Amino acid sequence: MLCVVVLWVGSSTAIQAIFKEVGFDKPFFLTYFDTATFSLYLISLSWKKVPEPRIAHLRSIAKVAMVFSPFWFVANYLFNLSLGLTSVASNTILSTTSGLLTLILSIFLLKEAPDLVKFAAAALSLGGVACIALSDENSGEDTLIGDFLALGGAAAYAIYSVLLKKLANDVDMVLFFGFVGVINIVMFLPGFLIVNYSGLEPFAWPDPLALLCLILNAFFGTFVSDMLWALSVKCLNPALCTVGLSLTIPLSLIVDAVLYGMTFAVGYLMGAMLVVAGFVVMSLFEKEEWALLLSNRSLKRKCCGSKTPEESELMEKSTKAP
Repeated sequence: MLCVVVLWVGSSTAIQAIFKEVGFDKPFFLTYFDTATFSLYLISLSWKKVPEPRIAHLRSIAKVAMVFSPFWFVANYLFNLSLGLTSVASNTILSTTSGLLTLILSIFLLKEAPDLVKFAAAALSLGGVACIALSDENSGEDTLIGDFLALGGAAAYAIYSVLLKKLANDVDMVLFFGFVGVINIVMFLPGFLIVNYSGLEPFAWPDPLALLCLILNAFFGTFVSDMLWALSVKCLNPALCTVGLSLTIPLSLIVDAVLYGMTFAVGYLMGAMLVVAGFVVMSLFEKEEWALLLSNRSLKRKCCGSKTPEESELMEKSTKAP
């Protein structure tokens, strides 16, 4: 997860440089190019041992990838589109709003416990988002549009995070992302006609410098980082993974301050701290002892002045010296 944080902030900064300094402001082209690199994972079929029956096994992975692919592309396209209209810090912080929706979807689709403390953690993140949005309100119409695009990407991100945990938790992730790449190449190829003739993004081939930047960003910001992210979702709670992206906030603030000389209002900094606080609270549920102590059942018993035997045992252990 820590590697993903570093790679995604670096990728966000690189994308803004591609759009502005390099002059290749083509978010749809960039998203399509990034996604296409996933298909290279299918090269592993030349040495992987696929269980028999081979065709049936690959078809089952492809079916899961087919459901997952549209949400992945939409989330990343909206994210990349918003980067041209708002700062890396704003984009990063607003993207963490996917935590609340991920939590709700996890309750219904993954049958996770609806613990009130988890919702409190998500509420902290949303409070931080409100501070960021209010700070951006005076920055112009374009920034507000960028904020809304980032929020839309966050919603799509939440959906595919839960789908990945529910549908792809037991599949070969290398082959899975390989199929995601191929399916997106075919599914969204007509999108070039739509964005070109609508005037949203006139088609143009990248020059050598832009192509080099696209390749490097696709490799580190998508090909490597999204595989690491998928593995973290398999190991952790999806809600924690989405809220966990808040760890990119202090790093993105530093990047914007160092590279672009940006300064941030008090509302920005307060928002960042609230979102990080939400992550810290949510992460406590990954440890069994804390999950038990912070559960709805435990809180209800605390209000009534009693503890379960398990809670009493945990409290006794916590007071003993190691």
